[in-house]
Amino acid sequence: MKVLSKLLPRWFRRKEDGNATVEFVIVVPVFLLLFVSIFELGMATIRLTMLEHALDVTMREIRLSTGQTFTKEDIRDNICEKAAVLKECDQSLLVEMRVVDTGSWLMPDGLATCIDRNETAEPVVTFSNGQQNDLMFIRACFVVDPLYPTFGLGAILETDPSGRMQLVARSAFAQEPK
Repeated sequence: MKVLSKLLPRWFRRKEDGNATVEFVIVVPVFLLLFVSIFELGMATIRLTMLEHALDVTMREIRLSTGQTFTKEDIRDNICEKAAVLKECDQSLLVEMRVVDTGSWLMPDGLATCIDRNETAEPVVTFSNGQQNDLMFIRACFVVDPLYPTFGLGAILETDPSGRMQLVARSAFAQEPK
């Protein structure tokens, strides 16, 4: 350092004009990373909350409309209608519904089947309307692109092979008797 200080002119060593710039360069990227990550997490939370709410309201309607059969497209469209913040919902939401065996109480595995938007065919999932007094398990999986996929939280989020986040909402209900 002494050698370096002797090589620099005296007027250059005494100037302190760049102090604020150095601090700015060090601090601003950290704040940008924090801001972008908070924004990413907030948007993912809003989407998941709206998906869960729409699923709960849809399940209530299904549970109370006894004797009526619903297709997976009917349920998907109903969920999409109630969750307004989910963009391209009809192409990105996959609904699975099945009867839970009350003898063994085995619930479906923890992994949800989601749509792969790189594929043209929709994955096959179990969908059963069940009978009266059946315990039903429903799972909705929505895939969405991270807002900032290469920066902040978006870069470390778990994504599918196509680079999209999977938001999964689950619910269970009992079919009302007729």
